[in-house]
Amino acid sequence: MKIEFTGRQTEVPAAARRVAERKLAKLGRLLPSLTRAHVTLSAERHRQVAEVSVHSRHLDLAAVEATPDAAASVANAIEKLVRQAEKQRTRIRTRKGAASPRLLPSPAEAAAGDGDGAEAPLPRVIRARRAVVKFMTLEEAMLEMEGRPDGVVVFRDPGSERVSVLFRRRDGNLGLVEPEA
Repeated sequence: MKIEFTGRQTEVPAAARRVAERKLAKLGRLLPSLTRAHVTLSAERHRQVAEVSVHSRHLDLAAVEATPDAAASVANAIEKLVRQAEKQRTRIRTRKGAASPRLLPSPAEAAAGDGDGAEAPLPRVIRARRAVVKFMTLEEAMLEMEGRPDGVVVFRDPGSERVSVLFRRRDGNLGLVEPEA
């Protein structure tokens, strides 16, 4: 990891450099993909303000701390970065380990279950879109199917006035669902 030091209206003391290098090594073990760090130290009256930012391929973190001592400002700012990195790591771990919300039962289904776990949960109905039912022949519906990305056309047959569904099958052919009398 490359560490850059910048001093604004002040020089970066050697003690602050040593603290920064030691603490950033700890942060580098926590986030091994860190590529560079930038430590900026500025003096404002009796305060030493440390701005520390670290960059990696997937994550950029930054923290600012102000105390009367430059080394303490740098140490506190890097401790803030360590807490941010730990929070980010736990967020990623819990997200990867959690079940998909689509697979979880709805609250109504969870309340309806009697707790013995013998019943399999019913699948949820997820409404994808609404369809306007137009009068068209089967041939017109097949032509309409070519322009549809979802592969479903709902239409009303002009001869029988029944609603039919034309859909694209997995094998590439078209399937037709017609209601009985």
